[in-house]
Amino acid sequence: MPRVYIPAERIIGTEILLQTKEARYLLTVLRLTAGDAVTVFDGEGTEYRAELRADEDQGVYLAIQEELHPVRESPLRITLGQGLLKGERMKFVIQKATELGVDRIIPLVTARSIPIVEGERESLRLERWARIAQEAAKQSGRTVVPSINAIREFADFLAASAGTRVMFWEGEPTPLRKIADQLDPQQGLVLLVGPEGGFSEEEVLAAQAQGFIIAGLGQRVLRAETATLSVLSIMQHLFGDLG
Repeated sequence: MPRVYIPAERIIGTEILLQTKEARYLLTVLRLTAGDAVTVFDGEGTEYRAELRADEDQGVYLAIQEELHPVRESPLRITLGQGLLKGERMKFVIQKATELGVDRIIPLVTARSIPIVEGERESLRLERWARIAQEAAKQSGRTVVPSINAIREFADFLAASAGTRVMFWEGEPTPLRKIADQLDPQQGLVLLVGPEGGFSEEEVLAAQAQGFIIAGLGQRVLRAETATLSVLSIMQHLFGDLG
């Protein structure tokens, strides 16, 4: 059944008026017609079974038939602090992190990350990242869209982080499997992964001073996006719902 994302604030009553791009997607891209069934998800955990309708007065809209609360979200709450990556790599990480069940993504300015964007350009970039997360949630069957926070400075992120916190650094000889029993998934996990070039030693020391556990991922040096997806997969396997 076709699946569309409609923000919760737009779902009031039993009818959802579709915006032009949404109607075009259903009618032109998916080639649906009035009477066809559509699944709506609001990004906050609720789905709706709906029927596509159209008339001269209301235009194209969805008539809600049933409200559903499926259990598809991981029990593990993951906040991903991701050092900013170049262009398509950042988009790739956001897409795949969404599929792997993260709860929140915080892009970080680190010593070796790409320069921060400012003003309107930053706002547009955040909007694009949010759309990528929405599309990935739709494709993967999630009922919740992870939040994409504003770009933050590394030091600010460290100071504000709480709970079970792990930094992944290629210079750390202790592998993740050796520190897994130190983690308390009930508190949620804050996972910190670097950009291309990794973290500096000064950043590692700063994270340790704030209570982060430092872990490695083995003898091979992974690309930044590979490291992130590996970390998320392992954590979901150990403490979440993967595998």
